Amino acid sequence: MSDLNTSDFNKALVRRFLDEVYNNARPAVIDEVFADDYVDHTASTEQAPGPAGARQIYDVFHTAFPDLRVDVHDMVADGDLVTVRSTLSGTSRGPLMGAEPTGKRVEIASMVFLRVRDGRFVERWEQMDLLGLMLQLGIVAESESESAGGDT
Repeated sequence: MSDLNTSDFNKALVRRFLDEVYNNARPAVIDEVFADDYVDHTASTEQAPGPAGARQIYDVFHTAFPDLRVDVHDMVADGDLVTVRSTLSGTSRGPLMGAEPTGKRVEIASMVFLRVRDGRFVERWEQMDLLGLMLQLGIVAESESESAGGDT
């Protein structure tokens, strides 16, 4: 497969994952698209490797935001690496980061890098605007973020 075809295939895999798993709440697809040796470099040490770890992340976000949606703004692929700039949005209906649900609608900016091997995700790195999320949910107050030197 040429690099162009590989890049196109990998972008289609990422779109399938985001559309089916997050936008259509079909977590069974996780087992189809994540390799057994998948590693999430962003995750806490409590996250399991492989598809089970990807499902843990899905469960956290889907519990907190049952109507979660991922809107992709940009996607770039170079061989086995796909980069996605997106916005996650949903309504706080379940606990998150020790905070009770607020019923508030939130938007979270995200950048993620996914490495693909043999048609499955093997690595992931993600940066999310967690301070912005905490501000939207009222977990931290605007004055607290300013004193900590935070920008949103």
